[in-house]
Amino acid sequence: MADIQIDRDVWQLIQAFDRDRDRGILSRKYEKLQKNAFSFFRGTCHLFYRDLPIFDRDLSINLTGTPDPVVWICGDLHLENFGTYKGDDRQIYFGINDFDEGLLAPCTWDLARLATSIFLAADSLKFDRSAAKQLVSDYLTSYANTLALGNIRSFVADNSQGIVATLLESLHQRNRRDLLDERTELIGDRRRLKFDREKILPINEQTYQQVNRSIDNWASSQPQPDFFKVLDIGFRIAGTGSLGLDRYIILVEGKGSPHNN
Repeated sequence: MADIQIDRDVWQLIQAFDRDRDRGILSRKYEKLQKNAFSFFRGTCHLFYRDLPIFDRDLSINLTGTPDPVVWICGDLHLENFGTYKGDDRQIYFGINDFDEGLLAPCTWDLARLATSIFLAADSLKFDRSAAKQLVSDYLTSYANTLALGNIRSFVADNSQGIVATLLESLHQRNRRDLLDERTELIGDRRRLKFDREKILPINEQTYQQVNRSIDNWASSQPQPDFFKVLDIGFRIAGTGSLGLDRYIILVEGKGSPHNN
């Protein structure tokens, strides 16, 4: 088992990790980190793995003395990295929907990170500590039972209950035009992104052209390249740990202007 290193300058480690990121956007990240322990945990995944004491960094030996199985993991599994997404079959699913730190790694890493997030979120939300312990126990039991069955259950509107079912049903009722009207505006017969200084920021001409070329090059390999004709590009503000990295929101032609972009 690796020695636990507790004598370290956390602020120095964070700054070193973020050294190549956009300085203006980083101020937003650091503001979020100060909100509470759970927000700090969300935005400092690198510190969690640096200090995680239950595995050897070179061999990843678990408590039984045998290597943990290596699998594809989320890498940053916490309570707020669950949500909805649309599959290739156009069905809306509920599950893990953030894979920024996805990698091949010991299966126990995701287990440890999600369990830790439950306790920290419980403190931040002022939930009962015993309820958090029970939730972690239920989570680990369900994980083990699912492995034993060898079958992962997909959560969709037809087989979900409670708030998950409500969320999935509400998304089935959302249409593309409503979403476009929320994030974009019509200027003549062409849509443009709404730059609000909070979620979508303008970018300079050089960056715009670089992103545009990247999309054009990728679209040329797709069955319908005209679908991805770029109409507008903005800098996307979202998440916590990823703030400061290059991230863009791109409005494309889609099935036609102005309501099917």
